[in-house]
Amino acid sequence: MFSVNVKRTLLLMLAATAASWLTPYICPAQPASPAEDEQTIIEEVKAQEDPTIIKRRIWSDTEWSKFRQNRHEILETLGALWSWRVSKNQDWGVRLKVPYEFDIAGNAAGDSNDHGLGDIKLGAGTAFRLGEAWRTGFGVEMRFPTAHDDLGNNTWRPQLFGAVAWDATKRLTLSPSFEYNKSIAEEHDGTPQNFLEMYFPVSYRLPRYWAITARYEAKVDFENDNSWKHSAKFSVTKQLQELPLGLSLSIKRTFDGGDKEFQMNFIVTYYIRS
Repeated sequence: MFSVNVKRTLLLMLAATAASWLTPYICPAQPASPAEDEQTIIEEVKAQEDPTIIKRRIWSDTEWSKFRQNRHEILETLGALWSWRVSKNQDWGVRLKVPYEFDIAGNAAGDSNDHGLGDIKLGAGTAFRLGEAWRTGFGVEMRFPTAHDDLGNNTWRPQLFGAVAWDATKRLTLSPSFEYNKSIAEEHDGTPQNFLEMYFPVSYRLPRYWAITARYEAKVDFENDNSWKHSAKFSVTKQLQELPLGLSLSIKRTFDGGDKEFQMNFIVTYYIRS
């Protein structure tokens, strides 16, 4: 069961999110030109892998992880991001992620099935357009210990994140980013968390609003003798022209052995245009 503080936090999160969603409708948007429509769709294609492009959207992320001894994890995350234009070259937004996890037992002794709510995340950030080809962004996200039983880390964990993006050509984009996590409190014998994750994606936009991305990832765990982990991810993205709907399929594999064999994600994103 959630503590009183967690319940109050969730209510405040939901109230703030609902209020923010109502704000943009005070000033209705003007119809866009065909050129603006084209640019909007291109930005939606790029936003899947580029955190410096903040677009209003809601999404469903289905993540399937296969582990050794035939154990599986399925993580279903519902997310929403609401953004505002601060100036001609700056946007900022608020993001909410609500996960639900299914653990499917494998062949190991004592392994059992489990499912329940995961750790809810609430974040806010801003992004700047530095020119025709350069962008940057940064923000903070809070992870709350809302998970059922042992499905979370039982920690209150803020995350600092930042990114920079460079459109090397009209179709090729490099958008490296980082996420620094450090827990500030633990509950129910939770393990302290302190690690840095770095991402180096290279995206190429194909005709008809397709895109492919290859991404190298590195993680430094400061709580575990500064150990390093390396992985690679490949994704394919398609943005529909008739509807503000994006589809993304990715596969990820680590290079350092470990228990996880691979991870696949299927994301359906609905962009809220205004």
